[in-house]
Amino acid sequence: MLVSDTVIGRAPVKSGFALTAVGLTLLFTLMEPESSANLDFVERLVFWALQVTTALLGLMVASLLVSSMSYKRLPLYITLLMSGVLGALLVSPIFASIDNWFAGIKDAPDSWLDILEQQGPVYHVMAEFLEITPGLITIWFLINIPLLLNITYRLPTDEDEPAPSTKNLATERATEPREKLRNDFYERLPRVLGRDIVSISSELHYVNVKTVDAKALIIGALNQIAEALDDDGVLIHRSHWVHKKHVVNVHISGNQAWCEMSDGERLPISRSKRKLVKAYFGNEPCAVKTKRTA
Repeated sequence: MLVSDTVIGRAPVKSGFALTAVGLTLLFTLMEPESSANLDFVERLVFWALQVTTALLGLMVASLLVSSMSYKRLPLYITLLMSGVLGALLVSPIFASIDNWFAGIKDAPDSWLDILEQQGPVYHVMAEFLEITPGLITIWFLINIPLLLNITYRLPTDEDEPAPSTKNLATERATEPREKLRNDFYERLPRVLGRDIVSISSELHYVNVKTVDAKALIIGALNQIAEALDDDGVLIHRSHWVHKKHVVNVHISGNQAWCEMSDGERLPISRSKRKLVKAYFGNEPCAVKTKRTA
């Protein structure tokens, strides 16, 4: 399902985070929160740009770390909570350093956290962690609202489909399971994309589907989608799947390895996938010739 009318839905995750960073920076700069009230406009802009960018990068890194661990079977809200807390832990030392760079924000302590941070550098980091954790967790949950609301693409299971009638039973048994999954995936794509897929790339919880007509960000697992489309292309990297008819050139030499697609984009080939790519495209993968799509 297309994640539309959201910052993340309008652009890939990296661009979406950049737009979110700009928006939050301008918002906090204009609102003049108490923590930056003593700074002039330019200082506030720089202060919040550093704070917001650091926070979002910390959340992205934390998400990748949590995703690589063995907690995927936990409920989604627990996973998001863990990555939010880990993100706060990662950025707290940087936030403390940013505070020290801006002497204008220092004021008489008016809370127990202000008193705590004056006890020394370690306590300053502890105070930052306690102060920013609730806000970062809230932001992370808001960014992942599509996941929390179950606006997600997933391949169907037997429980999703009604029991086949006697009339269609023979046809259903004759249909290959992978072909059924492949057809289901194409049917669930937004119509604006068409079906002529060039590549699919993984970005955190999302996959960026690119066709000759458009591109869209969809919530889903790349390895599962790649399995359904196994006959159409190959997974050249844990983050990239390519359609075989849109690969116009494959380069594997030394430390450099990539597939050039019909839209001009070059997607990296991981070391573990080089033999697979060579087997898939032939003994001389650097000489693949496929007609470019107009």
